[in-house]
Amino acid sequence: MSSARRSQGYASRLEAGFTLIELLVVIAIIAILAAILFPVFAQAREKARQTSCLSNIKQLALGHLMYAQDYDERLVTSWARGLIGHFDWNIQPYLKSTKILLCPSRSVSPSSLATVCGPGSDYGDYYLRPGERDNPTDEPIIWGYGFNNGVTWNDDRGLTQAQTFDAPNANEVYSIVVGGRTVSTTVHPRPQIGVPLASVASPAMCLMEGDTFELPRMSLQLEGLRPSPWPGFNDGPCFRATHASQPVHSGGNNFSFVDGHAKWYRYDGRPTGFGQPASVNDLCMYWRSYEGGNNPDNCKTFGIAP
Repeated sequence: MSSARRSQGYASRLEAGFTLIELLVVIAIIAILAAILFPVFAQAREKARQTSCLSNIKQLALGHLMYAQDYDERLVTSWARGLIGHFDWNIQPYLKSTKILLCPSRSVSPSSLATVCGPGSDYGDYYLRPGERDNPTDEPIIWGYGFNNGVTWNDDRGLTQAQTFDAPNANEVYSIVVGGRTVSTTVHPRPQIGVPLASVASPAMCLMEGDTFELPRMSLQLEGLRPSPWPGFNDGPCFRATHASQPVHSGGNNFSFVDGHAKWYRYDGRPTGFGQPASVNDLCMYWRSYEGGNNPDNCKTFGIAP
């Protein structure tokens, strides 16, 4: 073969390949597309989790309403202690599963909190290891939903009434079947009594259940929904560990209402007169006496600081 033909064949092979510059350009384009698309995929995954969580909360609301129908139309009473998520233990016969109590966007294990949230912690005395007082059914993930027992803890504004006297069967030990397991618990000396459905002025406007980060007797009080860190608050290790991923769904949380419907709300965060930032943009939704046109406890103006 002549040298001219060999040179021509070599040149053809060179023309058929990619230069280093071309490869770098392609890699850069792929990297740019990945940077654009990965957040979109992440948002789509979170949206799916948010939808799944919304379904959980709606089913919990229906469980509470079925409970009320069987108990003279009175909402759930927190009569148990030593159980994680007290309010939702009572409706287990209507759910028959603890899986519905797990928010798909929350993956905090009790074991990871056992040290920082143990006795003497900044956020209370909790016993979260498998089989201990606050985790008797060995739950691998902390439950994520709370009940509206007031804008602050048990303040007689939400769906429970604060008691001023001990229950006649205070500290009585009894058994309950949860998730197919029988566990023992005791009656609270002063249980939070569920209110009659008839006392809720507007069921479609009053919060019932929602995402929360409180331990272990979950509620929707403002402190239970505050993210950590948050300006103006010096939180300890337990509070930071339990509240770090709040708000859990794209900057907000899911809630259900006493009429059974469920909805997502962006976390508000404005200062309030209750010492904690607002969880929703209308704090009156915590009040069972709120019917849309009134202003109980001045919740429209006192709730959100000017």
